[in-house]
Amino acid sequence: MDAIILADRKGQELLPLTGSTCVPLLPLAGKSVLEHTLEALVQAGLRQAHIVVSPHAEAVKEAFGSGERWGMRLTYSTSRGEESPSQVLAGLQNPPSVPFLILRGDVVRSGLINSFLAQAETLDVPGVQARFSGENAFVMLCRDLRHAAFDNLGWVETRQPSAQIDLEGAVAKLDSLKNFHQANLDAAAGRISLLLPGLQTALGMTQGRNSEAYPQNVKQGVALIGAYCSLHPSVEFNGEVVIGDNVIIDRRASIENTVILPHSYIGELVELRNAIVRGNELIRVDNGAVLKITDTFLLADLTVSPINKGLGEVYNRLAGLVLLLLSLPLWGLAGLLVLLQRPVAPFSKQLLRGNKIKLDDFGLPQRAEFTAWACNVSVPVLRYLPRVLAVVGGDLRLVGALPVTVEAALQRTEEWEKFADQAPAGLLGPTQLAIPADAPDEEKLMSDSFYWANFSIRHDFRYLIQAWQALFSRKAWFS
Repeated sequence: MDAIILADRKGQELLPLTGSTCVPLLPLAGKSVLEHTLEALVQAGLRQAHIVVSPHAEAVKEAFGSGERWGMRLTYSTSRGEESPSQVLAGLQNPPSVPFLILRGDVVRSGLINSFLAQAETLDVPGVQARFSGENAFVMLCRDLRHAAFDNLGWVETRQPSAQIDLEGAVAKLDSLKNFHQANLDAAAGRISLLLPGLQTALGMTQGRNSEAYPQNVKQGVALIGAYCSLHPSVEFNGEVVIGDNVIIDRRASIENTVILPHSYIGELVELRNAIVRGNELIRVDNGAVLKITDTFLLADLTVSPINKGLGEVYNRLAGLVLLLLSLPLWGLAGLLVLLQRPVAPFSKQLLRGNKIKLDDFGLPQRAEFTAWACNVSVPVLRYLPRVLAVVGGDLRLVGALPVTVEAALQRTEEWEKFADQAPAGLLGPTQLAIPADAPDEEKLMSDSFYWANFSIRHDFRYLIQAWQALFSRKAWFS
């Protein structure tokens, strides 16, 4: 028996999730929506399907190809998008032979299609519609192409079909952000019975391949974790949580009744409740509000601006420790100059914004201040030597943007300024090495913005080499 899958829905009601993709390709409980439909067809014994797509037709074809992965043979055609099922069928170059199954590929259902087919084939009517637990399942068996009524397969139901079969199951129409969020949670909790990826590694936890997660992460409820995820042992899940593939969640983050889509980073101490997270977008499911978070230490899109740019925290601190050991002779020289020059105070201090995260008075995470010490000597390379300790302590990266005060950071209001503000603060960097200390703040900020926009590990190693070369230059030793 042939199957026609209607996957041409535009999905405007699911913006911003459908801004660059279509509803059938949205991830739901570890798989795309259309993949759940294909698995239901395979379970019913159907091996051939024609998919009607639009828009993002090429993306759907690229994702599913000829269907060999599912043991199916898939063909495709395009429509203008959200056409009526009758118009779609009339426009097919090769109309299906009856009887055939026609269903929507942009909804999720858990009823058994093979049970529906077994009962529908006993009825001598033009078309039979499936209902799961009283809800329209958007599945129909057609025996007569000319006389069957396809109205209820459209996104807007217009009238009841001539025959219906009601079976046990569940249907999620995905017609709002709130319903998309709830469908993910229902799938994780088993209220919508789907073939979920991964293995149950602990009570309430299903974990995908090559993911690093811990039983203590689930404090209460259930969690579905995708593949290639990294969760800190101190992360806490409550209620129902769905985590997509390639997600990083940092220490002491708290997640409750939330869906985190693939390639997202959740920062240290971040708390999420009843939300959808996609990259650096936080979507409130209660009112549909979309918040774009510019601070990559809180939320980040790992496909655009990965939070683990540069060396990881452990390696960064280790590099700082090595630098501290190598610089021990310079510490002795700095102490000698302090004795010879006899400044009013041997050291000065300044509060700067570092890379660690803390909660403010309102419980919101923000980058914490640290005390940056400086030697009051005339030799530039010795003046900022104590900041090596901030690298060892994790307040600074070895390579990064120029650290600034919290007051200076709050004055950054333009978009390009906020972009530069996303860069981690560092001991070394293009601004520290190439921009004079008395240069205008705008010039320093532009340098930091350019550094972050063109970041690469190769560039960071180049700055380290430049710093080593600068150590033997005249300007490093003379004011």
